[in-house]
Amino acid sequence: MQKPLGSGRKAGTPNKRTKTIEEKLEAMGCDPIEAMARLAMDENESSTLRFAALKELAQYVAPKRKAVEVSSAQEPFVIVISPEDAML
Repeated sequence: MQKPLGSGRKAGTPNKRTKTIEEKLEAMGCDPIEAMARLAMDENESSTLRFAALKELAQYVAPKRKAVEVSSAQEPFVIVISPEDAML
């Protein structure tokens, strides 16, 4: 049996679990995004931890890029970037 058209939760409405978590965080005065941003900007933290926080935050402001296949007659090469390089 199919559900009637228009029944159920409307698009964009958080489910009960998400709403409960958001309410608990708000009651505690906890903003996870702000906490990660503060951690990322804290020069007393390790560069590895700061990089991880920045990487996590980046997904909220920049879309993830899809892999693009590049073909060339030249020898392939690999560029390796470490978290320390990213902090420069």
